[in-house]
Amino acid sequence: MRFLIFLAALLFLALPAAAAEPPAHATARLFSTMQGMSMDSTQLPPLGVEITLEPGWHTYWRTPGDAGLAPGFDWTGSGNLASATAQYPAPIRFTTADLDNFGYHGKVVFPIEATAAVAGEAVTLNLRLDLLVCSDVCIPETKNLSLTIPAVDTPQPGTAEDNQLYAEWVNKIPQPDALALKVDKIFLDYDLENKNYLVAEIARYAPPPLPEATDIFVEHSSGLVFGKPKIENNAAMNTSTLRMPVHSGQPLDELQKTLSNGDIRLTITGVDAHSAAETTLALSARPEGMAAPAPTIEEKIKVFDWYILFVALMGGLILNLMPCVLPVLSIKILSVVSHGGKESGSEIFRNFMASAAGIIFSFFLIAAMLVSLKTAGQSIGWGIQFQHPAFLIFLIAILVLFAANMIGVFEIPMPRFISKLLSKHHEKEPTLTGHFLTGAFATLLATPCTAPFLGTAIGFALARGALEIFVIFGFLGLGMALPYIILAFSPGLFRMMPKPGKWMGTMRRILALALLATAGWLISILLTVAASPALDEGWQKFDQALIAPAVAEGKTVIVDVTADWCLTCKANKKLVLEKKEVVEMMSAPNILRLQADWTRQDQTIADYLKSFGKYGIPFNVVYGPNAPEGIVLPELLTEDAVSRALIEAAGE
Repeated sequence: MRFLIFLAALLFLALPAAAAEPPAHATARLFSTMQGMSMDSTQLPPLGVEITLEPGWHTYWRTPGDAGLAPGFDWTGSGNLASATAQYPAPIRFTTADLDNFGYHGKVVFPIEATAAVAGEAVTLNLRLDLLVCSDVCIPETKNLSLTIPAVDTPQPGTAEDNQLYAEWVNKIPQPDALALKVDKIFLDYDLENKNYLVAEIARYAPPPLPEATDIFVEHSSGLVFGKPKIENNAAMNTSTLRMPVHSGQPLDELQKTLSNGDIRLTITGVDAHSAAETTLALSARPEGMAAPAPTIEEKIKVFDWYILFVALMGGLILNLMPCVLPVLSIKILSVVSHGGKESGSEIFRNFMASAAGIIFSFFLIAAMLVSLKTAGQSIGWGIQFQHPAFLIFLIAILVLFAANMIGVFEIPMPRFISKLLSKHHEKEPTLTGHFLTGAFATLLATPCTAPFLGTAIGFALARGALEIFVIFGFLGLGMALPYIILAFSPGLFRMMPKPGKWMGTMRRILALALLATAGWLISILLTVAASPALDEGWQKFDQALIAPAVAEGKTVIVDVTADWCLTCKANKKLVLEKKEVVEMMSAPNILRLQADWTRQDQTIADYLKSFGKYGIPFNVVYGPNAPEGIVLPELLTEDAVSRALIEAAGE
């Protein structure tokens, strides 16, 4: 449907004035309510443009909605005409799938207010009326209308039918304060599915409830489109609240900036049978308006559901299973086992709780950094620090240090202050500060990984304000720290582990090799960040402008946002995207593969992710004729998920 409308619009713009008109599904005429105009006035009598549409066809309002074109009134070639302005009666809503369009079916009359350039002379009106009329398809139609208004001493009324028709439609033009209600304020809200809403609070002077047929048509300079409102009436307060879904993937803070840049025009219909109201407001602060006191912390925390907090907790817990994080927990356990489980319960408790504190503190530190970047208008996301060479060099040095420590070799002298932090005097066992830093280090190693639950929690947090970011990241940290906390409270578990022996040296060397392998992987990322990214075989470089035309041609498009520092991306590639069956499926001639490499900073890719409310990778989405807005795939890909998305998007 969107493609047909787009194609019709192009044809509509390309048609020359002299082109033959297509088969008409609409007729139009220009009429006057008076037979002439006064000799001593430049004010023309009330005029009307009547459009009659065939059954099943409709045309559009001044703001057409998700698709369509507004009527075009071109008065070029008129004689003695100073100005002519069309007025728009209240529209109705046409909803197809997830698209909302606004316009008219059956018949519509656009009242025209016009003035002459010179009083006492006739006015010759020549109107080119451009319409887009739609049913299952959309067709542009052009009507060339003309009318002469003579200047006379005593103008006579037009036909009774025309005057009645004009009066009927002029009464449908929304007027300020036309209804027994007042829109107090409008503000943005959201739900736990990351859907954003524009909310209008209405105080009624007539008793509620507000009829379910009430509709609000929202206009803003940004061109955003809003869905049909859901109405909640409060009989006790004599108020109504209308929640309208926003047809946009922008995060809440971006929408706030967009809608704050200019007033919002509301056209309200269906409250009374005979009229519609129009009002203009600026966006208010959520939830009580600019003059109201700020919500308390307790009130703000109510926006969280236990579900999203559980998701964050599980996302953090799963991070411990990531290949570059698991060795850190293993090293912690090994350090206790190496003492034969002889450490006291209180000492084990202190050590593991110190590591847990290091993890949680680091997540709060990351949250603070992201809030600062977001406040400064910078791109934010999970793992973005891996795009910076200085951070990679620092992390590589720490990994090599840890690996050397594992095998007891420190040929390279360390600064004394680091030695004091990492170890007790004359011992290799870390101090509490060392355990704390171990937890912080584990957090740093976890940041290039995205796992089930993690992406959902991070996307929810980063699309919102500072409070939400800190709360969600706090639960992520608590989730990752859970194994350490459990072991801290269960020192008896260590007595059940194998006795110290030669296997300990072997295990230390294995863990040291794992850390060195991670360091080697980071070195490869460092080299990639410094060089131009290379695309995987069969993929084209990501360009968002290629998507819509490809879909319009009936193609299916799959987008893969990846980075060399993203371990989950690598897993998806090896386990799914490079599988023979999947490669063959994606190699079909009607499938376009676009790859966005986010190894280095790229604002275009960051903005693209943000449009889906995403701030971390991997991210994969499939577009097609049956899914022009895209089908977002899970963070951990499966062959079945990719296959089903390709089939669904293609409409097969």
